[in-house]
Amino acid sequence: MLGVRLDEDLERRLAAVARSQGRSKSDIAREAVRRYVDLHDEAYRREARRQSLRATRRDAGAQPLGEDTP
Repeated sequence: MLGVRLDEDLERRLAAVARSQGRSKSDIAREAVRRYVDLHDEAYRREARRQSLRATRRDAGAQPLGEDTP
């Protein structure tokens, strides 16, 4: 369970969106948080893969990603 305090303007806007879609404010907020977490979780995973690949290439003696040999 999570409780969130919103400023008056955001609360009003959230209520308007929920009304226009026939959904609850909680449903709209849940969807927004899920999308935010999915986006940032995927970015974290991409960065972790990139760093892992860079370390593997470095350990194997290869050029780092994005650096060409002359």
